[in-house]
Amino acid sequence: MITNRCFTGLCGLKTLQVLDLSKNGLEGNLPRCWANLTSLKSILLYSNQFTGDIALSALVNLTSLEKLEISSNNFQIPISFRPFFNHSRLKVIDCLHNYYLLERDEFQTSVPTFQLDYISLSDAGRHGNNNAAVPKFLHHQHSLTYVELRDISFSGKSFHWLNENTTKLEALVLRNNSFSGPLQMPSNPISNISFLDISSNRISGNIPEDIPTFFPGLRFLIMSGNRFTGTIPSSFGDMAFLLHLDLSHNLLSGNIPDSVAMGCRFLGYLGLSNNTLQGSILPMRHNLIRLFSLELDANNFTTIPNSLSSCSSLRVLKINLNHLEGPFPTPICQLQSLRYLDISENNITGVLPACFSPPDIEYVQLSKNRLQRPSPHAFFNCTKLEFLDLSYNQLTGPIPKWFDSLSNLSILVLNNNLFEGEILSQFCHLSELSLINLSNNNLSGSISPCLGNITLWPLLNKFHIQQIIPLLIPSVEINLNRDIYAEALVPFVTKSIPLVYRGEMLSYFSAIDLSCNSFVGHIPPEIGRLSYLKSLNLSHNSLSGTIPITFADLTSTESLDLSYNRLTGNIPSQLANLDWLQVFNVSFNNLSGPIPQGPHFQTFDGMSYVGNQLLCGKPVSRNCTDPESTPVTPRTRKETEFMDMDTFYASFATAYITMLLAVFAILCINPYWRQAWFHLVEVSLSYCYYFVVDNLP
Repeated sequence: MITNRCFTGLCGLKTLQVLDLSKNGLEGNLPRCWANLTSLKSILLYSNQFTGDIALSALVNLTSLEKLEISSNNFQIPISFRPFFNHSRLKVIDCLHNYYLLERDEFQTSVPTFQLDYISLSDAGRHGNNNAAVPKFLHHQHSLTYVELRDISFSGKSFHWLNENTTKLEALVLRNNSFSGPLQMPSNPISNISFLDISSNRISGNIPEDIPTFFPGLRFLIMSGNRFTGTIPSSFGDMAFLLHLDLSHNLLSGNIPDSVAMGCRFLGYLGLSNNTLQGSILPMRHNLIRLFSLELDANNFTTIPNSLSSCSSLRVLKINLNHLEGPFPTPICQLQSLRYLDISENNITGVLPACFSPPDIEYVQLSKNRLQRPSPHAFFNCTKLEFLDLSYNQLTGPIPKWFDSLSNLSILVLNNNLFEGEILSQFCHLSELSLINLSNNNLSGSISPCLGNITLWPLLNKFHIQQIIPLLIPSVEINLNRDIYAEALVPFVTKSIPLVYRGEMLSYFSAIDLSCNSFVGHIPPEIGRLSYLKSLNLSHNSLSGTIPITFADLTSTESLDLSYNRLTGNIPSQLANLDWLQVFNVSFNNLSGPIPQGPHFQTFDGMSYVGNQLLCGKPVSRNCTDPESTPVTPRTRKETEFMDMDTFYASFATAYITMLLAVFAILCINPYWRQAWFHLVEVSLSYCYYFVVDNLP
């Protein structure tokens, strides 16, 4: 790594033409003696920690500069770039992720001598740059091919500064600013532009029908995260070479136009999520045979047409959070290239069919539907499957045996179903597992010791599927690679708090949750081998025996919940050495003896131990010198029910006998009451006799 001491040694190189100090972690102000480098044409300082106002730096003296690349630093840069107006040879300005200084309009009136090909600006902090105006010097640039102005809160009309001479422009990125109002087209068509990104602004109104007229060469159109209303323009079908269309996170309504489905025959990505679109997810007739990513989540779609099966190249299908009903859509079974499927939070019913077995599938999310049982042959041949979530359905019966064929499975989420029976030993063959959630089912039997053979390695960015390859245009490479697994969500109760893990956080998380079932027997000591385990939840079962001493080897565990069981014995003192343990809960068991007094255990309050009458030491009130009493074995729910019924029968019999004895005693003591009682019995018998005789045929 180059250090700051090397700076002054460069000052005498007056004939130096290229200076590359990128990615060295350098910091501080630029040396003033760099003003001597008068022959310098290219300076590359990106990915460092340089500071200072570049208007006061040596860079303003380097009038031979053609390329200025200072991205990812802490420079302060005047938004007008006025200090560089005399750099007549300057072609490239790359200043992403720095800090920009606003200036009054009178400082933006000069005309620069340079004609740029490439400019990219973004504010690292967006501090105070609200409603900033687009720099006026851009009005005088006629050779631009690439413009990227993002994260600076530029306001006004998004295209008002594009002049009639900006005919060479190939890519325009205005993402994450404050452009507002209706979208207005430039004064003249720009035929060369192939990439347009105006996402994450405040643009409102209908999407103009004449976009294909002003940008006839578009291949990438990204308008997500605005306030567009109305319908998708049917004129979009005229963009025959469109590869990528993203209109997600707007207020669009209506159906997907037939013209788009037929005319955009090269479309590879279609993103319409988070709108209010309705009807069928695709028209009955379409020409989208090259489509490989279809994201329509969070809309009001109700139908999946049979024509979806003709999208033979489809790899990503996101149709969750819609109003789809009925059995599992059979057209999805025909998508043999599918790698990512999310149909969660719909109203899919019935059986998970055997026909669904795409060989390359890696991610399946079917939670929060009404699936009732899985087919014995579902997911056959899906050996690449890494993520499976079937939680919050109505799945019944034993856990299917086909799980043992999913050799690459890393995340398995089956909680909140009606599964019953024992945990199959097949789970123990899934060596890639990092997260298992079987909570809130009707599972029973003992916990298999072979669970300790699962390594539970963290994912560590195992998921790598990407949606789109880089687009190459003559002057610049625009990279749209996107890791869709970074958007995967896994709800999980850890540290006694319902959390949602996603992205990088999920990559480093490993856990087992078997809570709220009917497991019995001892906790297998083999679980102590899971040294990478972050969270273990065995609460709300009927587990007995002692807490294994081997749990002291769970050196990465942050949350350990063993509450609401029938555990006995002491809490192993070795657990006090678990440095990462943040939550420990053994409440409502029958544990006894002293509570470990390690530094981490002192942070756990009394609620972690409530319901264990024989535990002693801080933080409970019982002192370890007090005499012991007989342990009280916690009762199960069934035992409690039997106890309640026995009490009822005994109480009823006692009350009945007491009443009979009281009546007998009264009749013996008082002759008048005895005579009246026998007379009443005689009259009642006579009445019953005559009633029967009168009603006989």
